[in-house]
Amino acid sequence: MSASDILSYQLDIVHCTLAEHKDHKGKKIVFIHGKGEGVLRRAIIHELNYKYKSYTYQDASFQEYGYGATQVTIR
Repeated sequence: MSASDILSYQLDIVHCTLAEHKDHKGKKIVFIHGKGEGVLRRAIIHELNYKYKSYTYQDASFQEYGYGATQVTIR
């Protein structure tokens, strides 16, 4: 798989997960993207800002996940 295919697959998983839990208001979901170059993190945040505007997000707990995880709250 190419890098763009991998990113597309990962974003499909994000979309499926958010769609599966869209009716669970207040639910918190943690996406682990790793710290690397930040490509997946930026892509997830872009999707949240444009397709899931009502959802909130923040860095996940450093103590639990270290660097490289984003927590999304369904609204």
